[in-house]
Amino acid sequence: MELHDEQVLQYIEDSADLMEEHGLPRMAGRIIGALLICKPPYMNHDELADQLRASKGSISMSTQLLMRLNIVERISLPGHRRHYYRLRKHVWSDLLSTRTEHIQKHLQMVDDGLALLANEPAEVKMRLIELEVFTDFVLETLPKIAEQWEHRRPELMKQRLAGLS
Repeated sequence: MELHDEQVLQYIEDSADLMEEHGLPRMAGRIIGALLICKPPYMNHDELADQLRASKGSISMSTQLLMRLNIVERISLPGHRRHYYRLRKHVWSDLLSTRTEHIQKHLQMVDDGLALLANEPAEVKMRLIELEVFTDFVLETLPKIAEQWEHRRPELMKQRLAGLS
């Protein structure tokens, strides 16, 4: 795959659009896109800056953010002076499992809102109650999804890899 191929660049921009919808800065999304398709599965600062046509400062800030979010990890390779970045193994399932803490914050927001509206009729509280019911459902379902994923991952990966052969 040629690094500056137009299809590759478009894929990276599409990845950035999607990650931006999830609240990540555009450059962080571009880095994720590049790391999803690079060969080998890691890149250094210079390679990222070159492929993404971005400043080293922008790459540095974004890789630091992605490391803090546990999406990217920095690695060293024997015989190389530079650090390389790659997506963490099992990053997607790990992100799912860390959502529980975020969802708990939504429940706190519901509790705070319901306390503010304690003397109001149920109709006024409906948006908060719906958020509460939804977050309860998600908290109940997430562990089951994570368990199913861990159980089925090997089989699903094997099937997908067999389909590529």
